[in-house]
Amino acid sequence: MYRRGGSLSETPGEAWESDDCVRRTVVIPAVLAERLAATAERRGLSVSDLLAEYAEQGLRHDPAAR
Repeated sequence: MYRRGGSLSETPGEAWESDDCVRRTVVIPAVLAERLAATAERRGLSVSDLLAEYAEQGLRHDPAAR
C-alpha cells in the first residue's frame, strides 16, 4: 500500500525514455487528478500536456531549479 509522502519503486516496463520525452507512472491524489482532468478537458489538452505546462511554469519561478 502506498503511504502519503512515500515512494514507489519502478517495475520493468513502467518507464521508458527517448530523446524528447520520458514516460513515468506518477501517483497523485484522486481529487487532484480529477481537477487536472477537468482543466485539461476544458482547455483541449491531454493531462500529460497540462502537467508539462504546469511543471515548466513552476520551474521558471523556482530559483533552485536554475
